[in-house]
Amino acid sequence: MTGDFARILTDDLKLPAGQLTDDASLDHAGFDSLAVVELSVLLADRYGIDITDSDIKDAATLGQLDLLITTKRNGR
Repeated sequence: MTGDFARILTDDLKLPAGQLTDDASLDHAGFDSLAVVELSVLLADRYGIDITDSDIKDAATLGQLDLLITTKRNGR
């Protein structure tokens, strides 16, 4: 997981750092429906990228979600 993404999860969303691994599911990491919405808004505000709530929910793991965010940030 990239440092930026990990910081968003721990600092902004207040998710437990001990559960944040690349292979963790969103449920295991502590995501709830509010965290999904907050992450979507944070990414739009901070990085100007559009990742929908459903895009986030469709990610099977935090590693896949991190890859999606990195890909969108790099414009690919």
